[in-house]
Amino acid sequence: MRRIRFAAVLLPIASLVACVSNEQFLASNQDAATKAATSRASFDLNCPSVTPTILSNKVIETRFGYARTEYTIGARGCGKQAVYLAYCLDAHNCNAIDDSTQAAKL
Repeated sequence: MRRIRFAAVLLPIASLVACVSNEQFLASNQDAATKAATSRASFDLNCPSVTPTILSNKVIETRFGYARTEYTIGARGCGKQAVYLAYCLDAHNCNAIDDSTQAAKL
């Protein structure tokens, strides 16, 4: 009986998640991706004031059957700049990876 109740609750939720468009998925993760890249850039560039710019974004389907968002984010501050790839599974789970060969001076 418990399994039937669990399925009755889970199925409507799963169907709602599946109906989210790529644009909505990207929008829901954008702030978290920007924060992750800004935090990483602030540390890497040794600069407390970094300005992020989203250069591109897309939804990636993994081979394990779930989707994640990917953002390419440029960061500038203190006369330096770098590029980061930010990956998000959801708005609470993002990671930014340096995609620059080295921090460039402006």
